[in-house]
Amino acid sequence: MKRSAERPDAAAVWDVVARVDAGDLESAAALIRVLHAADQADVLAALSTDERRRLLDRIDSAALSSILEFLTPDELEHVAPDVELDRLAEALDDAPAHRAADVLQAISEDAANVVLDQLPHAELVGPLLQHDDQSAGGIMAPEILTLAPHASAQQAIDHLRATPAPTVRDLIYVVDHAGQLLGSVHLHDLITALPSTHLRDLMSDAGPSVTTDTHQEEALQTLQRYGLHALPVVDQSGRLVGVTTADDLLNIAQQEATTDMFRLVGLVDDEALTAPIDTAVRRRLPWLMLNLATAFAAAAVVAAFEGTLARVAALAIFLPIIAGQGGNAGMQVTTLTVRAMALGEFDRHFHRTVLPREIAIGVVTGIALGLLVGAVGWVWQDNPWLGVAVGVSMLATMIVSGLAGLLVPVLLRRTGADPALAAGIFVTTVTDVLGFLFFLGLASLLIDRIA
Repeated sequence: MKRSAERPDAAAVWDVVARVDAGDLESAAALIRVLHAADQADVLAALSTDERRRLLDRIDSAALSSILEFLTPDELEHVAPDVELDRLAEALDDAPAHRAADVLQAISEDAANVVLDQLPHAELVGPLLQHDDQSAGGIMAPEILTLAPHASAQQAIDHLRATPAPTVRDLIYVVDHAGQLLGSVHLHDLITALPSTHLRDLMSDAGPSVTTDTHQEEALQTLQRYGLHALPVVDQSGRLVGVTTADDLLNIAQQEATTDMFRLVGLVDDEALTAPIDTAVRRRLPWLMLNLATAFAAAAVVAAFEGTLARVAALAIFLPIIAGQGGNAGMQVTTLTVRAMALGEFDRHFHRTVLPREIAIGVVTGIALGLLVGAVGWVWQDNPWLGVAVGVSMLATMIVSGLAGLLVPVLLRRTGADPALAAGIFVTTVTDVLGFLFFLGLASLLIDRIA
Protein backbone atom coordinates (compact mmCIF):
# COMPACT_ATOMS: atom_id res chain seq x y z
CA MET A 1 0.00 0.00 0.00
CA LYS A 2 1.30 3.44 -0.91
CA ARG A 3 1.63 6.27 1.56
CA SER A 4 0.32 9.74 0.94
CA ALA A 5 2.89 12.31 -0.15
CA GLU A 6 1.65 14.76 2.49
CA ARG A 7 1.04 13.49 6.02
CA PRO A 8 -0.36 15.46 8.96
CA ASP A 9 1.92 13.59 11.41
CA ALA A 10 5.20 14.39 9.65
CA ALA A 11 6.43 16.40 12.65
CA ALA A 12 5.67 13.48 14.97
CA VAL A 13 7.58 11.15 12.67
CA TRP A 14 10.73 13.23 12.93
CA ASP A 15 10.17 13.63 16.66
CA VAL A 16 10.38 9.85 17.00
CA VAL A 17 13.51 9.75 14.84
CA ALA A 18 15.11 12.49 16.96
CA ARG A 19 14.36 10.58 20.17
CA VAL A 20 15.87 7.39 18.76
CA ASP A 21 18.95 9.35 17.65
CA ALA A 22 19.25 10.67 21.21
CA GLY A 23 19.02 7.14 22.61
CA ASP A 24 15.64 7.71 24.31
CA LEU A 25 14.10 4.48 23.04
CA GLU A 26 11.38 4.20 25.66
CA SER A 27 9.75 7.54 24.85
CA ALA A 28 10.32 6.93 21.12
CA ALA A 29 8.51 3.59 21.37
CA ALA A 30 5.67 5.18 23.34
CA LEU A 31 5.27 7.91 20.71
CA ILE A 32 5.43 5.59 17.72
CA ARG A 33 2.59 3.47 19.12
CA VAL A 34 0.11 6.33 18.72
CA LEU A 35 1.08 7.03 15.11
CA HIS A 36 -0.68 5.61 12.07
CA ALA A 37 1.01 2.57 10.54
CA ALA A 38 2.00 4.65 7.50
CA ASP A 39 3.84 7.11 9.73
CA GLN A 40 5.39 4.26 11.70
CA ALA A 41 6.71 2.96 8.38
CA ASP A 42 8.29 6.35 7.74
CA VAL A 43 10.06 6.20 11.09
CA LEU A 44 11.57 2.78 10.44
CA ALA A 45 12.65 3.77 6.93
CA ALA A 46 14.39 6.90 8.23
CA LEU A 47 16.48 5.14 10.91
CA SER A 48 19.89 3.54 10.59
CA THR A 49 20.12 -0.25 10.77
CA ASP A 50 21.28 -0.26 14.40
CA GLU A 51 18.63 2.23 15.52
CA ARG A 52 15.92 0.38 13.63
CA ARG A 53 16.78 -2.95 15.24
CA ARG A 54 16.63 -1.46 18.71
CA LEU A 55 13.24 0.13 18.04
CA LEU A 56 11.86 -3.02 16.41
CA ASP A 57 12.31 -4.84 19.71
CA ARG A 58 9.66 -2.52 21.18
CA ILE A 59 7.07 -2.98 18.41
CA ASP A 60 4.68 -5.93 18.72
CA SER A 61 4.00 -8.32 15.85
CA ALA A 62 0.51 -7.00 15.12
CA ALA A 63 1.79 -3.45 14.72
CA LEU A 64 4.73 -4.70 12.66
CA SER A 65 2.33 -6.46 10.31
CA SER A 66 0.53 -3.17 9.62
CA ILE A 67 3.82 -1.33 9.18
CA LEU A 68 5.09 -3.81 6.60
CA GLU A 69 1.98 -3.13 4.54
CA PHE A 70 2.95 0.53 4.14
CA LEU A 71 6.61 0.08 3.25
CA THR A 72 7.56 0.57 -0.38
CA PRO A 73 9.55 -2.20 -2.14
CA ASP A 74 12.78 -0.22 -1.73
CA GLU A 75 12.11 0.38 1.95
CA LEU A 76 11.28 -3.29 2.49
CA GLU A 77 14.76 -4.21 1.27
CA HIS A 78 16.22 -2.08 4.08
CA VAL A 79 13.75 -2.85 6.87
CA ALA A 80 12.75 -6.52 6.44
CA PRO A 81 16.30 -7.95 6.86
CA ASP A 82 16.54 -6.19 10.24
CA VAL A 83 13.55 -8.10 11.65
CA GLU A 84 14.19 -11.38 13.47
CA LEU A 85 12.85 -14.28 11.42
CA ASP A 86 10.51 -15.61 14.12
CA ARG A 87 8.99 -12.15 14.56
CA LEU A 88 8.71 -11.71 10.82
CA ALA A 89 6.81 -15.00 10.59
CA GLU A 90 4.44 -13.82 13.33
CA ALA A 91 3.87 -10.52 11.57
CA LEU A 92 3.09 -12.27 8.28
CA ASP A 93 0.88 -14.92 9.86
CA ASP A 94 -2.38 -13.23 8.78
CA ALA A 95 -1.01 -11.06 6.00
CA PRO A 96 -2.41 -11.46 2.47
CA ALA A 97 -0.35 -13.93 0.46
CA HIS A 98 0.85 -11.40 -2.10
CA ARG A 99 1.98 -8.99 0.62
CA ALA A 100 3.81 -11.77 2.47
CA ALA A 101 5.52 -12.66 -0.80
CA ASP A 102 6.64 -9.03 -1.25
CA VAL A 103 8.27 -9.10 2.18
CA LEU A 104 9.96 -12.46 1.62
CA GLN A 105 11.40 -11.25 -1.68
CA ALA A 106 13.12 -8.45 0.24
CA ILE A 107 15.20 -10.87 2.34
CA SER A 108 17.68 -13.61 1.42
CA GLU A 109 16.43 -16.86 -0.07
CA ASP A 110 17.55 -18.90 2.93
CA ALA A 111 15.83 -16.53 5.36
CA ALA A 112 12.69 -16.52 3.22
CA ASN A 113 12.55 -20.32 3.32
CA VAL A 114 12.82 -20.27 7.13
CA VAL A 115 9.93 -17.82 7.42
CA LEU A 116 7.88 -19.62 4.77
CA ASP A 117 8.05 -22.88 6.73
CA GLN A 118 6.35 -21.13 9.65
CA LEU A 119 3.49 -19.55 7.69
CA PRO A 120 0.09 -21.28 7.86
CA HIS A 121 -0.73 -20.13 4.32
CA ALA A 122 2.62 -21.15 2.83
CA GLU A 123 0.86 -23.04 0.05
CA LEU A 124 -0.45 -19.69 -1.22
CA VAL A 125 2.69 -17.66 -0.63
CA GLY A 126 5.25 -20.15 -1.97
CA PRO A 127 4.04 -20.21 -5.62
CA LEU A 128 4.12 -16.41 -5.76
CA LEU A 129 7.86 -16.45 -5.06
CA GLN A 130 8.45 -18.48 -8.21
CA HIS A 131 7.28 -15.63 -10.46
CA ASP A 132 9.21 -12.58 -11.51
CA ASP A 133 8.33 -9.77 -9.10
CA GLN A 134 7.48 -7.50 -12.05
CA SER A 135 5.10 -9.99 -13.65
CA ALA A 136 1.37 -10.42 -13.09
CA GLY A 137 2.15 -13.67 -11.28
CA GLY A 138 4.48 -11.82 -8.93
CA ILE A 139 1.92 -9.19 -7.93
CA MET A 140 -1.30 -11.22 -8.00
CA ALA A 141 -3.34 -12.18 -4.95
CA PRO A 142 -4.34 -15.87 -4.88
CA GLU A 143 -7.18 -15.36 -2.34
CA ILE A 144 -10.15 -15.42 -4.72
CA LEU A 145 -13.69 -16.80 -4.69
CA THR A 146 -14.24 -19.59 -7.21
CA LEU A 147 -17.18 -21.94 -7.72
CA ALA A 148 -18.42 -24.38 -10.35
CA PRO A 149 -21.14 -23.28 -12.80
CA HIS A 150 -23.67 -25.74 -11.38
CA ALA A 151 -23.45 -24.20 -7.88
CA SER A 152 -26.55 -22.38 -6.72
CA ALA A 153 -26.83 -18.77 -5.60
CA GLN A 154 -27.43 -19.92 -2.02
CA GLN A 155 -24.32 -22.11 -2.10
CA ALA A 156 -22.34 -19.17 -3.40
CA ILE A 157 -23.56 -16.92 -0.56
CA ASP A 158 -22.70 -19.60 1.99
CA HIS A 159 -19.26 -19.95 0.41
CA LEU A 160 -18.79 -16.18 0.58
CA ARG A 161 -19.69 -16.14 4.29
CA ALA A 162 -17.21 -18.91 5.04
CA THR A 163 -14.30 -17.34 3.12
CA PRO A 164 -12.10 -14.99 5.18
CA ALA A 165 -11.46 -11.66 3.42
CA PRO A 166 -11.00 -12.52 -0.26
CA THR A 167 -9.05 -9.98 -2.29
CA VAL A 168 -12.04 -9.16 -4.51
CA ARG A 169 -15.23 -9.18 -2.48
CA ASP A 170 -17.83 -8.23 -5.06
CA LEU A 171 -17.08 -10.95 -7.63
CA ILE A 172 -17.22 -14.74 -7.63
CA TYR A 173 -15.31 -16.36 -10.47
CA VAL A 174 -16.87 -19.35 -12.17
CA VAL A 175 -14.46 -22.12 -13.18
CA ASP A 176 -14.85 -25.61 -14.64
CA HIS A 177 -13.57 -28.86 -13.11
CA ALA A 178 -10.04 -28.11 -14.41
CA GLY A 179 -9.98 -24.58 -12.97
CA GLN A 180 -10.45 -22.92 -16.35
CA LEU A 181 -12.02 -19.47 -16.09
CA LEU A 182 -15.56 -19.44 -17.50
CA GLY A 183 -17.00 -16.17 -16.23
CA SER A 184 -17.87 -14.16 -13.15
CA VAL A 185 -20.91 -13.31 -11.04
CA HIS A 186 -21.33 -9.91 -9.43
CA LEU A 187 -22.38 -9.81 -5.79
CA HIS A 188 -25.48 -7.72 -6.57
CA ASP A 189 -26.72 -10.27 -9.10
CA LEU A 190 -26.03 -13.04 -6.62
CA ILE A 191 -28.02 -11.67 -3.69
CA THR A 192 -30.99 -10.60 -5.85
CA ALA A 193 -31.31 -14.00 -7.56
CA LEU A 194 -33.48 -16.86 -6.37
CA PRO A 195 -31.50 -19.14 -4.01
CA SER A 196 -31.80 -22.09 -6.42
CA THR A 197 -30.52 -20.22 -9.47
CA HIS A 198 -27.36 -21.75 -10.93
CA LEU A 199 -24.29 -19.59 -11.38
CA ARG A 200 -24.15 -20.53 -15.05
CA ASP A 201 -27.39 -18.57 -15.48
CA LEU A 202 -26.05 -15.56 -13.57
CA MET A 203 -22.52 -15.32 -14.81
CA SER A 204 -21.27 -12.88 -17.40
CA ASP A 205 -18.14 -12.99 -19.48
CA ALA A 206 -15.06 -12.64 -17.26
CA GLY A 207 -13.59 -10.15 -19.70
CA PRO A 208 -9.87 -9.84 -20.38
CA SER A 209 -7.31 -11.72 -18.34
CA VAL A 210 -3.52 -11.92 -18.26
CA THR A 211 -1.11 -14.79 -17.77
CA THR A 212 1.28 -15.15 -14.85
CA ASP A 213 4.28 -14.14 -16.99
CA THR A 214 2.64 -10.98 -18.37
CA HIS A 215 4.70 -7.93 -17.43
CA GLN A 216 3.09 -5.73 -14.80
CA GLU A 217 3.09 -2.76 -17.19
CA GLU A 218 1.04 -4.72 -19.73
CA ALA A 219 -1.35 -5.81 -16.96
CA LEU A 220 -1.76 -2.15 -15.99
CA GLN A 221 -2.49 -1.19 -19.59
CA THR A 222 -5.16 -3.91 -19.84
CA LEU A 223 -6.79 -2.78 -16.60
CA GLN A 224 -6.84 0.86 -17.74
CA ARG A 225 -8.02 0.09 -21.26
CA TYR A 226 -11.10 -1.82 -20.11
CA GLY A 227 -11.87 0.21 -16.99
CA LEU A 228 -11.62 -2.76 -14.61
CA HIS A 229 -11.10 -2.82 -10.87
CA ALA A 230 -9.85 -6.41 -10.88
CA LEU A 231 -7.98 -8.42 -13.52
CA PRO A 232 -7.95 -12.25 -13.46
CA VAL A 233 -4.57 -13.97 -13.77
CA VAL A 234 -4.35 -17.41 -15.38
CA ASP A 235 -1.47 -19.85 -15.80
CA GLN A 236 -0.19 -21.12 -19.15
CA SER A 237 -2.98 -23.71 -19.31
CA GLY A 238 -5.69 -21.12 -18.71
CA ARG A 239 -6.35 -22.11 -15.08
CA LEU A 240 -7.36 -19.23 -12.82
CA VAL A 241 -4.67 -18.75 -10.17
CA GLY A 242 -5.16 -15.23 -8.86
CA VAL A 243 -6.23 -11.65 -9.44
CA THR A 244 -4.59 -8.23 -9.56
CA THR A 245 -6.48 -5.17 -8.42
CA ALA A 246 -6.58 -1.52 -9.38
CA ASP A 247 -4.96 -0.55 -6.06
CA ASP A 248 -1.93 -2.74 -6.70
CA LEU A 249 -1.56 -1.60 -10.29
CA LEU A 250 -1.92 2.05 -9.29
CA ASN A 251 1.21 1.68 -7.16
CA ILE A 252 2.92 0.00 -10.10
CA ALA A 253 1.96 2.88 -12.39
CA GLN A 254 3.61 5.31 -9.99
CA GLN A 255 6.73 3.14 -9.77
CA GLU A 256 6.97 2.79 -13.57
CA ALA A 257 6.49 6.53 -14.07
CA THR A 258 9.21 7.25 -11.53
CA THR A 259 11.53 4.75 -13.19
CA ASP A 260 11.02 6.30 -16.63
CA MET A 261 11.46 9.83 -15.27
CA PHE A 262 14.71 8.89 -13.53
CA ARG A 263 16.13 6.98 -16.47
CA LEU A 264 15.50 9.85 -18.84
CA VAL A 265 18.30 11.65 -17.04
CA GLY A 266 20.44 8.62 -16.19
CA LEU A 267 19.41 8.16 -12.53
CA VAL A 268 18.80 4.81 -10.85
CA ASP A 269 15.09 4.45 -10.15
CA ASP A 270 15.48 3.76 -6.42
CA GLU A 271 17.77 6.70 -5.67
CA ALA A 272 16.59 9.24 -3.13
CA LEU A 273 17.92 12.52 -1.77
CA THR A 274 18.72 10.67 1.45
CA ALA A 275 20.91 8.05 -0.27
CA PRO A 276 24.52 7.82 1.04
CA ILE A 277 26.97 10.12 -0.74
CA ASP A 278 29.17 7.28 -2.02
CA THR A 279 26.13 5.46 -3.41
CA ALA A 280 24.80 8.56 -5.16
CA VAL A 281 28.22 9.37 -6.65
CA ARG A 282 28.73 5.81 -7.85
CA ARG A 283 25.36 5.83 -9.59
CA ARG A 284 25.48 9.30 -11.12
CA LEU A 285 29.12 9.65 -12.13
CA PRO A 286 29.07 7.16 -15.06
CA TRP A 287 26.20 9.00 -16.74
CA LEU A 288 27.79 12.36 -16.08
CA MET A 289 31.00 11.05 -17.67
CA LEU A 290 28.98 9.94 -20.69
CA ASN A 291 27.38 13.37 -20.83
CA LEU A 292 30.84 14.94 -20.66
CA ALA A 293 31.98 12.82 -23.60
CA THR A 294 29.00 13.93 -25.67
CA ALA A 295 29.67 17.55 -24.69
CA PHE A 296 33.15 17.19 -26.16
CA ALA A 297 31.52 16.06 -29.41
CA ALA A 298 29.56 19.32 -29.56
CA ALA A 299 32.69 21.26 -28.60
CA ALA A 300 34.59 19.58 -31.44
CA VAL A 301 32.03 20.93 -33.91
CA VAL A 302 32.48 24.45 -32.54
CA ALA A 303 36.27 24.07 -32.65
CA ALA A 304 36.09 23.14 -36.33
CA PHE A 305 34.68 26.61 -37.03
CA GLU A 306 37.13 28.50 -34.82
CA GLY A 307 38.17 30.71 -37.74
CA THR A 308 34.58 31.68 -38.45
CA LEU A 309 33.98 32.59 -34.83
CA ALA A 310 37.19 34.59 -34.75
CA ARG A 311 35.99 36.73 -37.65
CA VAL A 312 32.46 37.24 -36.24
CA ALA A 313 32.43 36.94 -32.46
CA ALA A 314 28.71 37.74 -32.40
CA LEU A 315 28.04 34.22 -33.70
CA ALA A 316 28.91 32.82 -30.26
CA ILE A 317 25.99 34.72 -28.78
CA PHE A 318 23.50 32.56 -30.65
CA LEU A 319 25.07 29.15 -30.01
CA PRO A 320 23.39 28.59 -26.59
CA ILE A 321 20.08 29.84 -28.00
CA ILE A 322 20.07 27.27 -30.77
CA ALA A 323 21.30 24.49 -28.48
CA GLY A 324 18.79 25.35 -25.74
CA GLN A 325 15.77 25.51 -28.03
CA GLY A 326 16.74 22.32 -29.84
CA GLY A 327 17.33 20.43 -26.60
CA ASN A 328 14.04 21.55 -25.08
CA ALA A 329 12.05 20.66 -28.18
CA GLY A 330 13.74 17.26 -28.39
CA MET A 331 13.01 16.45 -24.74
CA GLN A 332 9.35 17.38 -25.20
CA VAL A 333 9.02 14.78 -27.94
CA THR A 334 11.12 12.24 -26.01
CA THR A 335 8.87 12.54 -22.97
CA LEU A 336 5.74 12.05 -25.06
CA THR A 337 7.31 9.09 -26.88
CA VAL A 338 8.43 7.30 -23.71
CA ARG A 339 5.02 7.84 -22.13
CA ALA A 340 3.25 6.47 -25.21
CA MET A 341 5.48 3.40 -25.16
CA ALA A 342 4.86 2.86 -21.45
CA LEU A 343 1.09 3.02 -21.94
CA GLY A 344 1.13 0.83 -25.05
CA GLU A 345 -0.13 3.68 -27.22
CA PHE A 346 2.83 3.75 -29.58
CA ASP A 347 1.73 2.50 -32.98
CA ARG A 348 4.28 0.29 -34.69
CA HIS A 349 3.27 2.03 -37.93
CA PHE A 350 4.54 5.32 -36.52
CA HIS A 351 6.38 6.14 -39.72
CA ARG A 352 3.00 6.68 -41.40
CA THR A 353 1.41 8.71 -38.60
CA VAL A 354 3.69 10.00 -35.84
CA LEU A 355 6.78 10.67 -37.94
CA PRO A 356 5.08 12.99 -40.48
CA ARG A 357 3.30 14.73 -37.59
CA GLU A 358 6.55 15.52 -35.77
CA ILE A 359 8.16 16.74 -39.00
CA ALA A 360 5.21 19.08 -39.55
CA ILE A 361 5.39 20.34 -35.96
CA GLY A 362 9.13 20.88 -36.35
CA VAL A 363 8.60 22.89 -39.54
CA VAL A 364 5.88 25.09 -38.02
CA THR A 365 7.70 25.76 -34.73
CA GLY A 366 10.98 26.15 -36.59
CA ILE A 367 9.55 28.78 -38.91
CA ALA A 368 8.01 30.68 -35.99
CA LEU A 369 11.14 30.60 -33.84
CA GLY A 370 13.40 31.07 -36.84
CA LEU A 371 11.62 34.25 -37.91
CA LEU A 372 11.72 35.58 -34.36
CA VAL A 373 15.38 34.85 -33.62
CA GLY A 374 16.37 35.88 -37.14
CA ALA A 375 14.69 39.24 -36.67
CA VAL A 376 16.46 39.67 -33.33
CA GLY A 377 19.81 38.85 -34.94
CA TRP A 378 19.17 41.29 -37.76
CA VAL A 379 18.12 44.20 -35.51
CA TRP A 380 20.58 43.49 -32.71
CA GLN A 381 23.64 43.22 -34.91
CA ASP A 382 22.28 45.37 -37.76
CA ASN A 383 23.04 42.56 -40.22
CA PRO A 384 20.25 40.86 -42.21
CA TRP A 385 22.53 38.00 -43.32
CA LEU A 386 23.25 37.10 -39.70
CA GLY A 387 19.49 37.00 -39.17
CA VAL A 388 19.18 34.63 -42.17
CA ALA A 389 21.88 32.31 -40.80
CA VAL A 390 20.32 32.22 -37.33
CA GLY A 391 16.75 31.83 -38.59
CA VAL A 392 17.42 29.05 -41.11
CA SER A 393 19.59 27.20 -38.59
CA MET A 394 16.82 27.40 -35.99
CA LEU A 395 14.35 25.94 -38.48
CA ALA A 396 16.66 23.02 -39.30
CA THR A 397 17.46 22.43 -35.62
CA MET A 398 13.79 22.29 -34.62
CA ILE A 399 13.06 19.69 -37.30
CA VAL A 400 16.05 17.58 -36.28
CA SER A 401 15.27 17.87 -32.56
CA GLY A 402 11.73 16.56 -33.10
CA LEU A 403 13.04 13.61 -35.11
CA ALA A 404 15.75 12.87 -32.54
CA GLY A 405 13.27 13.01 -29.67
CA LEU A 406 11.12 10.49 -31.49
CA LEU A 407 13.73 8.16 -32.96
CA VAL A 408 16.16 7.82 -30.03
CA PRO A 409 13.63 6.00 -27.78
CA VAL A 410 12.53 3.89 -30.76
CA LEU A 411 16.11 2.83 -31.52
CA LEU A 412 16.77 2.10 -27.83
CA ARG A 413 13.73 -0.16 -27.69
CA ARG A 414 14.68 -1.97 -30.89
CA THR A 415 18.13 -2.73 -29.47
CA GLY A 416 16.47 -4.25 -26.39
CA ALA A 417 17.28 -1.31 -24.09
CA ASP A 418 14.81 0.58 -21.94
CA PRO A 419 13.40 3.41 -24.12
CA ALA A 420 13.78 5.81 -21.21
CA LEU A 421 17.38 4.85 -20.50
CA ALA A 422 19.26 8.15 -20.58
CA ALA A 423 17.44 9.15 -23.76
CA GLY A 424 17.85 12.79 -22.76
CA ILE A 425 21.63 12.59 -23.02
CA PHE A 426 21.54 11.19 -26.54
CA VAL A 427 18.81 13.57 -27.72
CA THR A 428 20.62 16.68 -26.48
CA THR A 429 23.85 15.43 -28.06
CA VAL A 430 22.21 15.09 -31.47
CA THR A 431 20.53 18.48 -31.26
CA ASP A 432 23.66 20.25 -30.02
CA VAL A 433 25.99 18.74 -32.61
CA LEU A 434 23.68 19.20 -35.59
CA GLY A 435 22.43 22.60 -34.40
CA PHE A 436 25.98 23.94 -34.14
CA LEU A 437 26.86 22.34 -37.48
CA PHE A 438 23.87 23.95 -39.22
CA PHE A 439 24.50 27.40 -37.76
CA LEU A 440 28.27 27.62 -38.03
CA GLY A 441 28.31 25.86 -41.39
CA LEU A 442 25.79 28.30 -42.86
CA ALA A 443 27.59 31.22 -41.23
CA SER A 444 30.83 30.05 -42.89
CA LEU A 445 29.14 30.06 -46.28
CA LEU A 446 27.84 33.60 -45.67
CA ILE A 447 30.91 34.86 -43.80
CA ASP A 448 31.77 37.52 -46.37
CA ARG A 449 28.27 39.03 -46.01
CA ILE A 450 28.09 38.64 -42.22
CA ALA A 451 31.59 39.89 -41.32
